[in-house]
Amino acid sequence: MNMDEKLFHYYLELKSPEAGEWNSSPPCIHTELVTRDYVRKAFPITDEMQVCNVGIGTGDWDDYLGYWLKGKGNLTSIDIDIEICEIFSYRQQKERHPNPSEVLCKNIFDLDLPIEKYDLVTLIGSAIHETGDFKKCLDSCFRLLKHGGYLMFMSSLKYPIELVYEYIRNSSCLLEQKDVYEVFPEYSFYICKVKK
Repeated sequence: MNMDEKLFHYYLELKSPEAGEWNSSPPCIHTELVTRDYVRKAFPITDEMQVCNVGIGTGDWDDYLGYWLKGKGNLTSIDIDIEICEIFSYRQQKERHPNPSEVLCKNIFDLDLPIEKYDLVTLIGSAIHETGDFKKCLDSCFRLLKHGGYLMFMSSLKYPIELVYEYIRNSSCLLEQKDVYEVFPEYSFYICKVKK
């Protein structure tokens, strides 16, 4: 299957019975709106800002971050899945995204990732759960951050916020902001702003 066929299947899968119902649901749209609004309000854009997102998924969040940076900064997107990385890069190219992401097909635990390069690292949704190791994942994210940089961590309340508190208590990081969103009880979530 060539890349155009893969891209076509990617678009179809977004509306498939498995994904389409959730992708068009009020809780999903609310979560996307709140998360996008949060990054826009909590983190001022600076010239040459370096942002990294861990876990591409469908790439919608990465697309938004690229638009949000408005060409003033650069985005790096990290994902372990080679197919996700390939289709995301190809899709951004075909859609002519004005500020495309630099895609790294890597495991967040890889030791050859850039150290202290980014002003902001985002870790949202199920990405931390998928890594299988909460503490090691956060350690890796903070290793990517410059001193004084920020981690934006968003997760379902099914992943207890007490784990974040415990991590911060045992580190030199500072929890600057924590907001809980319970508009849709079936998908309640929280967003934390943590300074390195």
